Amino acid sequence: MIKKIGLCATALLLAMPASAQTMPKIEKTAGGRQLVVDGEPYLFIGGELHNSSASSPEYMKPVWDKLAAMNVRSVIGTASWSDVEPREGHFDFTTVDAQIAAARARKIHIALIWFGAYKNATSTYAPSWVRGDAARFPRAVTKSAYKTAFTYVGAMPKPVLSVFSPELLKADRRAFVALMQHLGEVDPEHTVVMIQIENEIGLLRDSRDRSALANVAWSKPVPAALISYMVREKDRLRPELAAMWGRHGQRRSGTWSEVFGTEWEADEAFMAWSFASYVEELAKAGKAVNPLPFYANAWLGPQKGQEQAGLYPSGGPVARMIDVWHAAAPSLDMLSPDVYVPDVKDAFAQYHRQDKPLFVPEAQFRTGSLFWALGHHKAIGFSVFGVEDGRVDGQYPQALALINTMVPVIAAAQAQNRIGAVLLEDGEVSAQMDLGGYNVVARGSQALFSSMLLDAGLQAPPPPPPLPSETEEGGLPAPGDARPFALVIAEGDDRFLVVGKGVTFDFEKGKDIVELDHVQEGTFDAAGKWVPGRAINGDERLAILPADRIGIARIRLVHRR
Repeated sequence: MIKKIGLCATALLLAMPASAQTMPKIEKTAGGRQLVVDGEPYLFIGGELHNSSASSPEYMKPVWDKLAAMNVRSVIGTASWSDVEPREGHFDFTTVDAQIAAARARKIHIALIWFGAYKNATSTYAPSWVRGDAARFPRAVTKSAYKTAFTYVGAMPKPVLSVFSPELLKADRRAFVALMQHLGEVDPEHTVVMIQIENEIGLLRDSRDRSALANVAWSKPVPAALISYMVREKDRLRPELAAMWGRHGQRRSGTWSEVFGTEWEADEAFMAWSFASYVEELAKAGKAVNPLPFYANAWLGPQKGQEQAGLYPSGGPVARMIDVWHAAAPSLDMLSPDVYVPDVKDAFAQYHRQDKPLFVPEAQFRTGSLFWALGHHKAIGFSVFGVEDGRVDGQYPQALALINTMVPVIAAAQAQNRIGAVLLEDGEVSAQMDLGGYNVVARGSQALFSSMLLDAGLQAPPPPPPLPSETEEGGLPAPGDARPFALVIAEGDDRFLVVGKGVTFDFEKGKDIVELDHVQEGTFDAAGKWVPGRAINGDERLAILPADRIGIARIRLVHRR
């Protein structure tokens, strides 16, 4: 018998409209894909809670108020299998319901991570009755040849369940479906707008599972669905997968070793199919009862110090395995990178596809990365990790305050391909983009001003001091983002809207002579109405966007032949 407890449904349903809102969905536009909530485009911009925060509603009480003060309107929370089903068949959704109620009271939307059988390539969130029954739920077997990241000599082992266990899939799927059914009952208003299935799934310490169940699967033919996908998408496959398949004659049938070989790359493809198929079973069953947008997130690899699968989670939805995941898990709406690597531009580009939107569920407190994701990749969302560590007066909350009032403007520009972004990394002094019929040249104001002074024989000003940390004492240090960054939106009729920090702009249009006609600072009010500020002219036009804060300006151009 399945039993369920949670907060009083009546309390959760208070203040709801008479009818349920339309289901959140990913919708196709001319510019790609957008998240639609309550019938309107929605940008899921905010942060992810620390893993354990939401396990205590009491602990979360002051956190919710702080998040609201930080202008956070989108939060990634958690639903832990060990909390949801502490005894087999007995479900407790108290912590889930508390998150929904607290978020709804503050007009915050949430995504929920299903911490099921896998979290960061281990199984610590599986219930005790699962982890304690190795006969029913066998463990993965590894050669332990690789050093595991984020551990130490003498550390206690962490459980890793085998993805090839039919009983594990059955139990995990049943609990996930129960969660989705519960959300359908208590959240018709759709405070919860997305679901992440598992977390940074994959296998560490080896390139593949060597258990008896896994070895049987390895010796079987490569599934016809994967072969068909590769044949159909042959000219668009990721180069790593295409090369591996090509080295073995692009075979249309055979075992995993016959089609892909016996190197670690073949092991990774095998594990990717296996983990993706597992996630697909949860996603397919969950969508049958509550079709919210679903995604899976990736611990990125290869990366420095983690050059091959097993050093990073083998089989996870890393960029080189995206095709395998798309073939095995069509019920997922997107694959999403957790980005802690220095080169965010490359990481974002790997996951932005015309048929799959970019969503960044975990990232560092670097505001410029948010702007690059929204403008260059038309991202549906961006989330810093450990958002509750942030300072209320930080740069990131300041950006959220401005962007929250601009969501309709940004979303419309994304859908109509009228948006671009600037993010000048160290050593970069300018960037260009074609937008609105113009070649837009963006330059870092500080570097430009210093160069102009030196050209005039004057001493350049000293570099500005480091920005204050984005996080409070006790959190990981995260200096404010000193990079020049901006969103650039073409509004038509030779007009542009720019928002960002430390950037100035020049515009070119073929052989025409182009001049700045009018530049005006301003903001958008809570209703999305433009509130004009100073008209910028003279010396101030050397820094159309301020260097010491994030600002907004409207630019009108005049051109002649």
